[in-house]
Amino acid sequence: MATTTSNASTPQRIPLFVDEPLAELRGLATLTDPDDEVAAVIDVAVIGARGDGKTQFLVHAIRALHGRAPALAGTEQDLNRTMMRLVLDPRAPRPDATPPGVVPHFTFRVRAAALFARLGWTGAFGLACRLARITGLVVLACALVVAGLVIALRGAIAPGVVAGASGAVLAAIGALIARGRIERAGEIEIVFWDVAGEQIYSPSAADYHALLGRLVDARRRRAADRGRLYAFAPVLICNPIALGTFDEGSPYVRLRALLPMFAAVDRDAARALVAINRYSVVDRICTRGAPRDEVVEVTTRPRGEPAPPPQRVARELVRVHCLDAEDGKDGQVAIQYLRYDTAIRSTVDADLDAGTVAYEYDDGPGTFSGNAHRQFLDWVMRLPRWSGARVAEREAPIAEPVAPPPVPAPTPASDLWSRPPGAAR
Repeated sequence: MATTTSNASTPQRIPLFVDEPLAELRGLATLTDPDDEVAAVIDVAVIGARGDGKTQFLVHAIRALHGRAPALAGTEQDLNRTMMRLVLDPRAPRPDATPPGVVPHFTFRVRAAALFARLGWTGAFGLACRLARITGLVVLACALVVAGLVIALRGAIAPGVVAGASGAVLAAIGALIARGRIERAGEIEIVFWDVAGEQIYSPSAADYHALLGRLVDARRRRAADRGRLYAFAPVLICNPIALGTFDEGSPYVRLRALLPMFAAVDRDAARALVAINRYSVVDRICTRGAPRDEVVEVTTRPRGEPAPPPQRVARELVRVHCLDAEDGKDGQVAIQYLRYDTAIRSTVDADLDAGTVAYEYDDGPGTFSGNAHRQFLDWVMRLPRWSGARVAEREAPIAEPVAPPPVPAPTPASDLWSRPPGAAR
């Protein structure tokens, strides 16, 4: 990889790790950090058991962000291309499941102003107050509008109109200031890490926790040097159909218990997201009047293809972990739930008497269904601590980056996925 130069017209990227800090795991040595003026870097660790839908979530998330890849090279570029094939062509072959000991990542950029324009009113207002620091102006504008209404109701119409109009003008000025500051904030780099969930509750769990800890420490030091924001948060995938029964248990239940431990790796963000896919099945499994302790047989198949053997799932587990789960705190970690269906079109047929559910779906180039689209964007934008940001003031000069030490040639993506853990580079 070429070393960094002072040529500002070609942004360079800095390797954060000369080699793998943990011999048992691979993924950090291929990571590079941006050397241009991004507003924030966010690492999102997507955790899920085999077959629960990590790849589907990644595709939906990248589509929702309208993300683009920065100027990458070597393994990072190969991994991004593999993912973008799925994002742009739903018929592209699915990659093999993430092998043990490998933690691949996918790097994308999005403009802060573009996300701001696509947030709901609540999310956009919150971001404007935090990033553009117009809270005081907004409070004053609201106070003037309320005061104008009170004065007008008491009979002094002219003074009331003046006060209310002044508040409206201040609100408009605040909106213009917020738009300008957010526009100058530049871009956000979001890196998705594909973490094999079945390894998290194995003897390798400590290694994965240590790897993410190394990642966060290195990113924070780099962010402090560059004057940018940084955040890390995990996303746990919950497939309702794979929750199993009380006798068998499920990977999701074990991973959900460990989620706060991984979210707390970033002491400042301390946030996590639980993404419940296949949500159109939940209501039919938890049909009113159905016995809660009953085990249902769910058949899932793509439209027009042969049906695989059904999966057995307890209604009560689906109710507890999918239907009744609410946003809240787990210790000091804020947990938010995202509910959506991975398919662009699906049909669900339930037979209450037989205790069976048939789920048929079409895959396609869709994004998060329902309100999940805005909820996901709002969750991402809340991760960095914008209230302390200096991203709106880009006039201050930034010191020239120091060239990194020589590093080995990047490992080809095919080798990263196929070489056994701990093997020589």
